[in-house]
Amino acid sequence: MADGQGIKIVEQGGVLHLSGVLNEYTDLSSLLAMAEPLRLNIQMVSRFNSIGIRNLLKFLAIWGNKAFSFERCPSEFIDQINMIPALLGTKGHGEIKSLYVPYECVSCDHEEDVLGTLDEYRDGVGGGSWPVRACGKCGNNMTMLTDSFFVFLSRGNPL
Repeated sequence: MADGQGIKIVEQGGVLHLSGVLNEYTDLSSLLAMAEPLRLNIQMVSRFNSIGIRNLLKFLAIWGNKAFSFERCPSEFIDQINMIPALLGTKGHGEIKSLYVPYECVSCDHEEDVLGTLDEYRDGVGGGSWPVRACGKCGNNMTMLTDSFFVFLSRGNPL
């Protein structure tokens, strides 16, 4: 499946892998025939522009109350969800299964996005400590870059 100039969609094992640019050419209408829950892996989406986000929102409005999830969400997409809660559905029937969380190393100033699940961050969201990750460059412990990364969870989207 592909929509031409924007997003390429490949189904593998019940997961739809999106790659390319979410932009004005993005047409997700072919996904309307898919069974729920719709599982969207967006790791390979390289860019999200405002018209592409609008097209995704239009698709989600038509998808309606059916369940869907995003997997392997880039931190840039989580930023979009923090600004636009409707990306998780108007009734919150969408969920995030896994996401890349921004970390930094105070020893060598290296920054990287680390794949994790929301369950791994439960304590931090609840006021506890965030998971510590080893730096891919120097091996020292890294810390999460920002506490505001999980703002979307305060809007009633459960862990």
